[in-house]
Amino acid sequence: MKTVNVLLWFDVEDYITKESDDALYGLLELLDSLSIKGTFKIVGQKVRRLEENRRDDIFARLNNHGIGFHTDLHSYHPTVSEYLEAYGFRDGVQKFEATELPGLQSLQKRVSKTARCYGQAGYSWAPQAFPTLRHWGLPVYLDCHDQVRLDGVPFWYGGVLNLTDIRATMRMELEEGGLDKAIQVFDKHHQVRLDDGGFISIFYHPCEFATKEFWDGHNYALGVNTPKEQWRIPPLRSGEEMKHYLEMLGEFLRYTLTKEQVRYITADEALALAHAPQVSLGDEEIREIAADVGQDLYFTVHNHKSISASDLFMLFYKYLCKQPFPAEMLYGPEQHVDSDFVGSVKVRDIIQAISSDRCAYPSIYLDKQLPDAFTVAGQRVNPVDMACTLAYIIAHDLSEEDSVAIVKGTLKSAQHAKKEVLWGPKWVVFPPEFTAPNIVSLSELQTWTLKPALF
Repeated sequence: MKTVNVLLWFDVEDYITKESDDALYGLLELLDSLSIKGTFKIVGQKVRRLEENRRDDIFARLNNHGIGFHTDLHSYHPTVSEYLEAYGFRDGVQKFEATELPGLQSLQKRVSKTARCYGQAGYSWAPQAFPTLRHWGLPVYLDCHDQVRLDGVPFWYGGVLNLTDIRATMRMELEEGGLDKAIQVFDKHHQVRLDDGGFISIFYHPCEFATKEFWDGHNYALGVNTPKEQWRIPPLRSGEEMKHYLEMLGEFLRYTLTKEQVRYITADEALALAHAPQVSLGDEEIREIAADVGQDLYFTVHNHKSISASDLFMLFYKYLCKQPFPAEMLYGPEQHVDSDFVGSVKVRDIIQAISSDRCAYPSIYLDKQLPDAFTVAGQRVNPVDMACTLAYIIAHDLSEEDSVAIVKGTLKSAQHAKKEVLWGPKWVVFPPEFTAPNIVSLSELQTWTLKPALF
C-alpha cells in the first residue's frame, strides 16, 4: 500500500471583484483549520489589488502554504500564448521574462514565502516560458494543460517538473449534489493511487466561491480588453451562498482525510519527492542504451533513471568526446531542418562536428540548446539524425577511422505534443480565430527534453 499524495491548488486571479478577496481568506482559514497545505498560484495584479484593499490578513495566512506564480495580468491581451506565437524559442524566452517579471516581483515583494511553481492563465501556454521558469527558481509547473502530455503521469519537460494533465484530476463542483459526486470520484482515484503511488490533483479558483461566473469572461472575452473604468462585476453569490460552499468543501476535505494513506502536499513538496532530473551513466550503460535506439529517438527509463532524448545526446557526447557535455540542460533546436548529407563519413568527422570546440551550442541563461543542424564534412545533419548516428557508432563500437552512413531518425517523443493549432475555442478569453501553429511546432521540438518523472 502506497501513500496517496493529494495536490490541492488554487488559481488566485480575480483582480476585479473585491468579494473574491473574502473567498480567498475563507479558503485559507478553512485549510488552516484542517492543517492542510494548499498551493496558491497568484497573479501579479491580484497581489497589487490585495495591497490596495489592505488585505494583510490574507498575506499573513498565505505564508502557511505553497506559493506559485500565475502570470502578471492573466487574461489581459495579449496573453502569453498570443504574444509568444510571434516569437521563436530563444527570443520568446526573453520576451516572456520581460513581460511577466513585474508580476513575479510584486508577488515576491509582498508574500514572504518563496514562490516555487507556475501555471498558465487559462489555456495560454507556451514552451518559451520554461527556461525562464528555471531561471527564476520556479522548478514545478502545476496546472491542467494538455498541449504536452504523458499518459496522465507527471513528467519533466524543459527541465521543469510538470504536474499537468494528471490522470486523477478532479474537483467537487460548487452545486447541490456536488459533495456526493466528489466523494465517489475521490474514492475511485484513491483506490487506484493506493496501488501505484500516484497523485490526485484537486483545483479551484477562489473567485468561484464569490461569483457565479468568471470575472475575465465578462471583461476580456473574445480578444477584447475592457478599460478599467468600464470593468463589469460578474453576478455575485450571496454571503450565505459563499459560506455554504466553503463549508461543503470543508466537509469534502475532511472526508478525504479519513481515507487510508492520504497526504496533502504542496508543489514544492512534490518536487522533493522526485528523483533528480540530471542523469549520469557509466560507459557500459551508455552502450546498452545506444544499442536500443535504432531510428527512433525517444525517452527511456534505464536502471531507475529517466532519460530524455536530449539526455541521450549528452550521454553519447560524453562517451565519444571523452568529456561531459558543457551544460546541465540541453533544449531542443530552434526549428526543424532536413539533413542533406549524402554518402558516408569518417567517425572522427562526426566527433569533430559535435565537439563544443567546433560547434556553437546556443546559450539560454546558463543552459544550452541544440543547433538546428551540425556541419559534417561540409554537409548538414540535423540533431535527430545526428543522435541516431551517434547511437549507431557506439552500439557497433566503431573507431574514429571507420566510416559510417548517417542514420535517418525520428524524434518519437514529439508524438506527445498535440498537433491542433486552432486554440481560439479552447478559452473564452482568446479571439475565436486564434491559432498557434508556431507554439505547437516549438512544443514538439522541445519534446527533446520530455521524460517521465520518477518518485
